[in-house]
Amino acid sequence: MARPIEYISSIDDSKDLWKVAVRCKHLWSVTSSQNREHLELILFDSKLDLIQAIVPSYLVSKFKTQVELEVGCSYIMQNFKVSSNDFSFKSTDHKFKLIFCGSTSVKKVQLSDIPLNHLKLIGINAIIEGKYRKNLLYDIIGGVTEISQAQIIPDNNKSKIVFSLTDLSKHHVQCTLWGKLVVQLNEYYTTHKADGSIVLLLMNARIKEPQGNYPLNVSNAWNGTKLLINDLSIEEVKNLKEKLKDDLPTLSSSSMKMETTNTSVFSDLDKFVWKAEVLSLSDIAYLQTETTCVTVATLEKFECGQSGWYYDGCSECTKSVTLKDGKFMCYSKHISSEPVPRFKLEVLASDGKLKYKFVFWDVDCVKLIGKSALQMKLDLMETGDFDPLEFPYELDVMLKKELAIRAVFQPNKASLSVIEFKADEVLRTKIKERFKCEEHTSKIVVSTDDTRDNMHTASCTPTISTSEKQSHADPQTVSDPLSITADYDPSVANSALTPSKRSIPETVEELDSAQLSSTKIIRDIKLEK
Repeated sequence: MARPIEYISSIDDSKDLWKVAVRCKHLWSVTSSQNREHLELILFDSKLDLIQAIVPSYLVSKFKTQVELEVGCSYIMQNFKVSSNDFSFKSTDHKFKLIFCGSTSVKKVQLSDIPLNHLKLIGINAIIEGKYRKNLLYDIIGGVTEISQAQIIPDNNKSKIVFSLTDLSKHHVQCTLWGKLVVQLNEYYTTHKADGSIVLLLMNARIKEPQGNYPLNVSNAWNGTKLLINDLSIEEVKNLKEKLKDDLPTLSSSSMKMETTNTSVFSDLDKFVWKAEVLSLSDIAYLQTETTCVTVATLEKFECGQSGWYYDGCSECTKSVTLKDGKFMCYSKHISSEPVPRFKLEVLASDGKLKYKFVFWDVDCVKLIGKSALQMKLDLMETGDFDPLEFPYELDVMLKKELAIRAVFQPNKASLSVIEFKADEVLRTKIKERFKCEEHTSKIVVSTDDTRDNMHTASCTPTISTSEKQSHADPQTVSDPLSITADYDPSVANSALTPSKRSIPETVEELDSAQLSSTKIIRDIKLEK
């Protein structure tokens, strides 16, 4: 006997074997600072109750290809992990969220009893009166009355536009859009001037309370917000556009003018250090939690690890592959006919006082070497000199270079994983000026071994005062996976930045939460004589 269909309102964490009939209201992709993608979607049923669902990274490929999820389509879904709806900014007010797992079943069916659209609308008057939850995202409809600021920067996420929205209450609220939504609005403006006025529907928008000099504001929650412009297929948009036709400026009005710029108000240094701790290697030695940091060091020598200078990678992503049932398959279950060699080099780097190990990955290695791992391997095979464990002499071009390095420190690793580097001398100098007076090497207890060349190793737990513990043990940035948030994390898009303009906590949601240890990690630090 098949399980009966249950309603979203009944879902709790008492079981995993839920079976629901739903329609997909909204679907978006989120890429973390570790370049891992997961999907988030909002589902509703015939009772118009909403719940958020997550497709973890390892299932993304399946639900993009084998069982394609689409906005507007209806499905019978069953078998989920049920978890608390603990997002900082919630797309629904349901107490729980659904997490897809390997046994989740999704079947596309026609369900006429579920409406094609369902909006969670809040009026502008209610926003002004404060009748909203600070941590809940809403659907907002309004007509654009005046654009007060616009900066359109093509091909990146730094674009910004500020304008006023109104509805039938005739009250106004400020709206700020960032990134791709600005480009979308600008493209509509330039190609639909015959449409006259603009009425917007922002789905999954964030309401920011007034703070200091910043007024009450409606903003997009980045990938989690959907923008619909003059979509007359939505009855609420059609009605508002008709009733406000005499109150909204036309697209040809001077107040609707947007300016396009190809420059950013932020320097290369600002972008490179955005949401990272600027630390010397001495400071990095004191870190206790996972931290994105920026430092300057000279690449000294390659470290011989557990493998050679490359790994066999997937042809569709950067993960490694293994041979399974005669096929090369990565962790994301992509199948490759042949593995793709990708660089992974462990390099010991020095800042003149300490040495630390950095792991450089394929993209950055190609930039430094000027040749791909595949081409290097093919060249060696042609000459008959190929040995997978022998480090080619061509790799040495990486060494003796001083670089500004953006990397992730992980307390359970004995190395820093490189995200990006810069070779610019001026930028390196500016970074060094930020930490030149904050050396802590004198506080490290060192036990020397004269048999080592040019260095000795300190197996240590640094002695730190109470004030120093407070300054070192609470890093500002943890490289977490992103969920919907209005505060942009530039590490997702190669450090292109649009910083939050408010002094509010910048919180990101963690799909796979991990408890960070407060116990100091004892590790080996290589100290120069």
